[in-house]
Amino acid sequence: MSRIVSFCFDDGFRASAETVWRLFAARDLSATFCVLAAPELAKDPFIRGAAIADWGFWREAQAAGHEVAPHGWAHERLGELPVPAACESLDRTLEAFVRELPDFELGQAIFHLPYLTAPTPVVQHLSSKVLGVRRKLHQQGLNRAFGHPRGASIDCVTFPDPADERLQARIGRFLGHEAGWLVLVLHGLDGEGWGPVSSDTLAAILDRLTASGVRVAPAGQVLRQGTTAS
Repeated sequence: MSRIVSFCFDDGFRASAETVWRLFAARDLSATFCVLAAPELAKDPFIRGAAIADWGFWREAQAAGHEVAPHGWAHERLGELPVPAACESLDRTLEAFVRELPDFELGQAIFHLPYLTAPTPVVQHLSSKVLGVRRKLHQQGLNRAFGHPRGASIDCVTFPDPADERLQARIGRFLGHEAGWLVLVLHGLDGEGWGPVSSDTLAAILDRLTASGVRVAPAGQVLRQGTTAS
């Protein structure tokens, strides 16, 4: 029975990213950091004024083996923009990643949609450029491990407060009777950001998964290995 879990940390909170980096590195694991190209322009109250890591930090994280993936320009609600403006924002984001991250490959990346959603034409625009699009498909984050076409949409699940309890329950269901690829979206740790979880909870879950023989891997890596030729 194939079981894979990917942890995606959205928005780029600096203190949380440092803790995630330490927890994953201690277990010889890699995380996916889903970051904004222009976080200083974000209107989201959890991001505006927060300490967000810069490109230098993300280059170091990438060099250390973590995955750094696009999450948008300034965390706009893409459904509230005209479709051409939404697509232009996404294109600008991708251009920034190509420019700022030396090992970023556009056609091998997952785009992690802000707020987990976008209108169908916007998703189609992205799908023609990237390997996959992470969004909410109401499958509780469960995907098949293999056989995805290029440009596939990947389901994910995230957790409002009490996030620790909800995350632990989702892991319990996965270990209890599910197989496949579970994509989890978290934000900050230890009180930072929306729906934060504690670093102790995250560490315990990582240990539980690895002890159960579950593969913990970055989302883009899993999709690259499980994408069919087209």
